[in-house]
Amino acid sequence: MDSERIKGLIDLLAESDLLELSLTEGDSTVRLFKQAGKVMTKAPQAAAAAPVIADSPKADTPAPAATEIKASLYGVLHLTPAIGEPPFVGVGDQVEAGQTVAVLEAMKMFHPVKAKTPGRISAILAQSGVEVEAGQSLFRLG
Repeated sequence: MDSERIKGLIDLLAESDLLELSLTEGDSTVRLFKQAGKVMTKAPQAAAAAPVIADSPKADTPAPAATEIKASLYGVLHLTPAIGEPPFVGVGDQVEAGQTVAVLEAMKMFHPVKAKTPGRISAILAQSGVEVEAGQSLFRLG
């Protein structure tokens, strides 16, 4: 099943009143479902990501209420744009709303993970190369 077909199914589900959509073609099966108005994919297995303990924010910065950046879908988390390149962000980095902080790879497609609000990265909660679940916390802003 090609990526354009899968994207079309995701768009179809997002625009419909359906809560779940499953399609099997040959030996490939895609199962999509909506929860709380979001389209998510479900995979048969996922490894739990071990938290990464990070440095605390600098003392001279006022600490706003902590918010988290979460995975929008199930996939493999990539903290760098490519192998051998520096990470998108690190602990202590200031991010702006809409800034890409990581990418999720799902079915050979890469989906950007973007900050919804500005803030400073206080913790990276998942490791690069690990499968993450939809809704799983990836970064903490504080």
